[in-house]
Amino acid sequence: MTFRAFYGMTLNPFDKNIPAEHVYSSTDHKQFLSRMEYFKTGRGFALVYGEPGSGKTTAIRSFAAKLNPQLFRVVYMPLSSVTVIDFYRHLAVGLGLQPRFRKVDLFHQVQEHIVNAHYQKNVTTFIIIDEAQFIQHAILNDLRLLFNFQMDSKNYAMVLLAGQPSFLHQLSLQINEPLRQRITMNYGFKGLDKDEVGHYLLALLTLAGVTDPLFTPDAVEAITGLTSGLPRKINNLAEKALLVACQRKVRAIDAEIIQIAQEDIAL
Repeated sequence: MTFRAFYGMTLNPFDKNIPAEHVYSSTDHKQFLSRMEYFKTGRGFALVYGEPGSGKTTAIRSFAAKLNPQLFRVVYMPLSSVTVIDFYRHLAVGLGLQPRFRKVDLFHQVQEHIVNAHYQKNVTTFIIIDEAQFIQHAILNDLRLLFNFQMDSKNYAMVLLAGQPSFLHQLSLQINEPLRQRITMNYGFKGLDKDEVGHYLLALLTLAGVTDPLFTPDAVEAITGLTSGLPRKINNLAEKALLVACQRKVRAIDAEIIQIAQEDIAL
C-alpha cells in the first residue's frame, strides 16, 4: 500500500509540482512578492538569494505565473555557466528571435526587440537568470551594457538575478560595482521558522485532503532542526517519513520516525 492510500491523500503533498496558486505563503514568500510588486513598476535589476532549497525558484515561479501575459514576456534562463555569445543566443531564442551570428548584431537585436515590445505592444520583458552564482564576470558586465537604454535613463525590462549567497561575494568585487549600483531590489531567503514549519506541513496535508495533523509537535521540531527550515529539505524528509510510517502502519509521525527517515536519506 502506498502512503497516499494509507493516509487517504488525493495527491502527494510534498511533490515539487504543486500548482503556483497553492504555494505556502511563508514570510519569505510574502516579503519577496511585496518587493517584486514594487520592482514591476521601477524595473531594472533585482537580486534574490538563498541557500539551495530555500524556496527562491518556487517563489519566482509563483510570481511569474500571476503576471498578465499581455503585459509581460517572461524569459527563464537556468543556463548560467555558458559563454557570453551562448548567453546572447539563449536570450534571443527565449525572446522568440532567430539569433544573429555576431555578438554585436545579437546585442542590437535583443535591445531593439525589448524596446519595440515596450513601445509597440506595451509589453515588459522579464528575464529570470537562475543559478546566478555561476555567471562569468564578462556576462555580468554585458548585462549592464545590454540593459542600458537611452544613456541609462530608461528601464524597459526587468532582470532578476537569482543565486546562492556566494553570488553576493561575486557582486561585491570591484569589477561588478557598476552592475551592483543598478540593483534596485534585493531579498535574501531565510527559510521557515519552527512555527511556520508546522503551518507549512498542515497546509500541504490539507491540500492533499488530510484533516489530521499527522506530524506530532516533537516531529515538527525535529524536522525544523534537521532541515534548517529549508522547504525542499522539509519536503524530502516529510515524504520519506510518510513512507517509513506507512510501512510501520503508524498514523501519527513522531520524532523517532523523523530520525529514521533522516538516516535513510543520509544513506
